[in-house]
Amino acid sequence: MVFGAIKCDADQVANAIKQIKSLRVVHNYHTEIKWTKLHTKHLPFYKALINLFFDCHFLKFKATVVLDKNLLDHEKYNNGSHADFYYKMAYYSLRDFLSTPNTTYQIYFDYVDTQGNNKASRLRDILINRMHGNLELSTQVIRSHESNLIQLCDLLIGAIGYVNRNDLAHLSSIKNQIIEHLKVKSHRSLNIASAPWEEKFNLFLFSPRK
Repeated sequence: MVFGAIKCDADQVANAIKQIKSLRVVHNYHTEIKWTKLHTKHLPFYKALINLFFDCHFLKFKATVVLDKNLLDHEKYNNGSHADFYYKMAYYSLRDFLSTPNTTYQIYFDYVDTQGNNKASRLRDILINRMHGNLELSTQVIRSHESNLIQLCDLLIGAIGYVNRNDLAHLSSIKNQIIEHLKVKSHRSLNIASAPWEEKFNLFLFSPRK
């Protein structure tokens, strides 16, 4: 299980989208980018997307990886609620992106289910409370096909989640090639936690208590 987010400065969003669209044209890729629907013939496009992320100083990524969700004990640690656990993981993934006081932030969530708006609103309240109200924060749930940045985030999350799953044989050639390219560009393994101060590409590994 992975919860991840991409941060982009508001004044650079249009620039980032323009560059992704340009790559789409160059590589003749016009469908939604999804980790679950990868095609070998589009490997150069996926690699170009990863290159774009690391080349753009205004793009940052953080993910919280749950190493073995089967060990989760919601009754003991989350008041019996999976939703409470969701808020905790989302908080850990987003808090470092909201560290500048008196700043306005807009968070876009990928649509998952009909409870998305309620979850986003609740998370907004938690984040504002933890930041002592020293920021302006709004949230919005959108469909992934509406956002190139969410699709890029899905690609990164998918790669990290695939590496950290022990219940898979990891036989997908296209996925393994993307992962190897991501390792090269990030100069790191994808199953080891980042230093807390790492800003560009940060991984937080959470191991549930037994």
